[in-house]
Amino acid sequence: MTSRRTLLGAAGVAAAGGALALSGCSSGGGGASPELGAMAAKSAKDSISFQIWDAAQAPAMRQIIDAFHEDYPGIEVTMSIAAYASYFERLRIQATGDDLPDVFWINGPNFELYASHGLLQDLSDLEGFDPKNYPQNLVDLYTYDAKPCAIPKDFDTIGLWYNRELLHRAGVDAPDGSWSWQQYRDASEQVTRKLRSDRIWGNPGGIETQAYIYPLALQAGGFIVSEDKRTSGYDDPGTLEAFDFLRGMIDDGIAPDVRYTTENPPQDLFSDGRAALMTSGNWQAAVLQDSVVKEQIDAAPLIHGKQEGNVIHGIGYAMSAHGSHKPAASAFLAFLGSEKAARIQGAAGAANPAFIGTNDSFFDALPGFDLELFVDAAETALPYPVSQNTSAWNQLEELLLPKIVGGPGDVAETAKDLADRMDGVLADES
Repeated sequence: MTSRRTLLGAAGVAAAGGALALSGCSSGGGGASPELGAMAAKSAKDSISFQIWDAAQAPAMRQIIDAFHEDYPGIEVTMSIAAYASYFERLRIQATGDDLPDVFWINGPNFELYASHGLLQDLSDLEGFDPKNYPQNLVDLYTYDAKPCAIPKDFDTIGLWYNRELLHRAGVDAPDGSWSWQQYRDASEQVTRKLRSDRIWGNPGGIETQAYIYPLALQAGGFIVSEDKRTSGYDDPGTLEAFDFLRGMIDDGIAPDVRYTTENPPQDLFSDGRAALMTSGNWQAAVLQDSVVKEQIDAAPLIHGKQEGNVIHGIGYAMSAHGSHKPAASAFLAFLGSEKAARIQGAAGAANPAFIGTNDSFFDALPGFDLELFVDAAETALPYPVSQNTSAWNQLEELLLPKIVGGPGDVAETAKDLADRMDGVLADES
């Protein structure tokens, strides 16, 4: 059996290592800790660690910790923040040394690797946690081997953000939720052509996967990774159709090329008033709240293809399966997943809470945008595509998607190269 030290030390969380020994999320050891279902008593005294990656959300997390202390005054929660770029490297090092934080954030691309090697606590018996309180597609994302191994914290779906003033100047009506790919392209072209002298784009282009490439591929009938996690969909005809659509706008001068968006990120182009349309998630609301063009911006439902193609993702709260403070950690984890914590998070405008029925707190914190459409999209959105070692093929995406979308090579040939390399990573997983 491959040990955690061998797996995470030699292969690394983000590397495509050899055959992996699967064990599923675990009830863990934790020394003399009682079963997870027996949470700490209100009078308990203990100290636990909590790790996150987003400094912008730290104030909301501190508010939640303060509210937890009202119920458990004797449990000290020490929060640490690591930049996202280094977060999972830090987590890998902690896992290698059997020193994971008691409670920590996890995301879809990294979830299965940690869960499959017994590093995440099985939450089936966590007191106060009911999976029915969260969107089922998020619960599925954080379930491994039929066991819940993380609690959904928040969620993102994708919509069409637009600048009504720029559209008006170009003679384009605001999107109404019925736009097809062709209508999106036509509107983008009209803005780009008419406002070219002002260096304004119809859409800001880019290769963002969750907000742009994944939804379009799914809408065209393609896929990213097969349900059995054995095959890449990057050479599927539907996915190729999405690539051709994106490449076509660049080749025709409707959208900026990939080299330009490397220096001018699509989000910056839109928030600075240099692009009229942008497909992106509800996470943009907090960013755009401070935009110089905030009063001109709103959101509409995502453009439509042949079939449903929205994508849902969100952060999960996880707990170490091998921690030595399980009663205190389980009490804190249950509180993090509660309605009260969700409302604190939403009211702070930190993120759209995953707890069903609490989204109004997020809406109220960020007035001026139609954010309910993102919640409506969650009902049919598909889970973010993942496998056991998603980060390994994410690296391949970063390498080859710019060449597929931006050229100069043939779309189908370069996509086939990505698919073949991704198939190799998936084969290593199994």
